[in-house]
Amino acid sequence: MRCRLLFFLLLTGLLTQPHHGIAQSTLYLDLKAGINHNAAEGVYFDKSRLPFKPYSTLQDMSFGVQGVAMLRLQVREKWGIATGYSGSSLAWAYSLQMPQQYTANPYHGEWRGHGSSLYMHQLPLLLSKTIGAYNIREMDTVRHTYLARFRLDAVVGGGLNRLGNNCLDCGQLSAGGLLYDTIDFRETIQVQRLWGGFLIGGVTARFYRLGRERLNLSIYYTQGLTDMLRVPVAYQYNSQRGATTLRVRGSGFSATLGLPIRLKTFRKAPTG
Repeated sequence: MRCRLLFFLLLTGLLTQPHHGIAQSTLYLDLKAGINHNAAEGVYFDKSRLPFKPYSTLQDMSFGVQGVAMLRLQVREKWGIATGYSGSSLAWAYSLQMPQQYTANPYHGEWRGHGSSLYMHQLPLLLSKTIGAYNIREMDTVRHTYLARFRLDAVVGGGLNRLGNNCLDCGQLSAGGLLYDTIDFRETIQVQRLWGGFLIGGVTARFYRLGRERLNLSIYYTQGLTDMLRVPVAYQYNSQRGATTLRVRGSGFSATLGLPIRLKTFRKAPTG
């Protein structure tokens, strides 16, 4: 909630200062939809205990649908500040491929994967700055209006995560066919906290037509700062056994396509 409070304090300050401070600024409502890919902490840096891997070769296990609604103040086109709500999944997955020395399959070691997810609320606060622009065919040389324009913004920020439910048996998926080998998993989901923090960074590409922003595409990486869940996993593959603990923070990648709705434009008051 502190992130949202900070945004509204900044927004209030911008709206109440002299008009020249918010000249050519626009308030948008960004409605976005896309996908996110979560994984247990350390997956992207290959912290695994072979043959157990803290991700699954069946990618559907780690992907979730994401919906976003953000209130964004674009200041003189180059700077932006935004906050709002994002709903996504807190997911983790793992898999094991039977090592060749232990398999009963005469051709190759078989595999099995498993994935689980919970619903997660996110409250982000984002700052953006334009780092590049490409214009196509200038239509108005006075107002510098173009037939089409593409802008690339760098985005950084942070926020709060909140577990959306305690359904510890929902969103589970298993895959892998076993004809000769036996691979079993036994996991226990332990909730560490309901609230957690995160940092976020990425880029947003904005598409303009005749001076109006029409679409935007965002690609972000989110790094969770606190363990939301811990998942001890015991596994057995034929006569071999092992165990590990996954730490789930909500870290991962996301891609969303957004529809910007212009709510209000602030223009510089005439001088004199």
